[in-house]
Amino acid sequence: MTKKDKHSTGPKTDNGKAVSSRNSLTHGLTARRWLDVNEQSLFDQTVEEFSADFEPQSSIERVLISKLAECTVRLMRIQQTESAMFDLASSEAGHPEESIRSLDNSSERLTQVVYDTITGDWQYNPLALNNKIDLINEIDHQNLSDVSGWTYIEDNMHLTADYIFEKCVKENLGMYEFISRETNQSNTNKVNIIIVNGSSKEELLPIENILKDTKKIKSSALQEYLEIVVHRLAKDIQVQYILKDLDKRTQQIRDAAIPDTQKLSLVQRYRTADERQFSKTLGELLELQKRRKTV
Repeated sequence: MTKKDKHSTGPKTDNGKAVSSRNSLTHGLTARRWLDVNEQSLFDQTVEEFSADFEPQSSIERVLISKLAECTVRLMRIQQTESAMFDLASSEAGHPEESIRSLDNSSERLTQVVYDTITGDWQYNPLALNNKIDLINEIDHQNLSDVSGWTYIEDNMHLTADYIFEKCVKENLGMYEFISRETNQSNTNKVNIIIVNGSSKEELLPIENILKDTKKIKSSALQEYLEIVVHRLAKDIQVQYILKDLDKRTQQIRDAAIPDTQKLSLVQRYRTADERQFSKTLGELLELQKRRKTV
């Protein structure tokens, strides 16, 4: 024992002793005092029930009954702690990001798209999904090197033509400006502004203006854009399929969730120790009573 150890006799003030007595309350499994009035009440009730069962006749028997009651309350506490740990693990596993990560799709971009979608106002739409599949099929059945211009798309790729036209209307851009922007061949982002009653308002392009410069669109730009469309739609379809079953997958992950292994192992060790203490104490009590009855 060191010189310091000889002089270290623990807290001396009442406040210091009170703080020291609460050191074991970090997780409550080894607390010397009951954590709340409910545990105290449960302990008192258990002592009464064990006393009625064993009818102690000596102080040592009453001490053993008190130890049995203490082990019982601790075991109940451990069960509650374990249940809370599983509830917490289930709750944390139910986060959408955890469900998406579990898909292991090896695509951070796809994961982000899924997460952005699920955290927004998303609803599964099988009709829209089928339309995207049909559009991809139409483009895939074409030899893109044959796409010589907008006229070719109008004549041979009706779904694609409608899709591009709707995009232009939504973006309020001429088709030439739209395709150029999408393929990074131009910085054009055409916005038409008119003044109405002193305030600005976006002017919608007439149909003829949207189609006015289609002959200026390079075939290479159209071919590149069609590849972009297929890529975007394919990723979007994958996202849709993921989200379609995400609720079911999330529930499965919640059901399979387990707490941190190290913490769970610690709780189980406390359980084993209390069960052994209970069995040992019960054996001592029964042996003591057996001896008393044979005297």
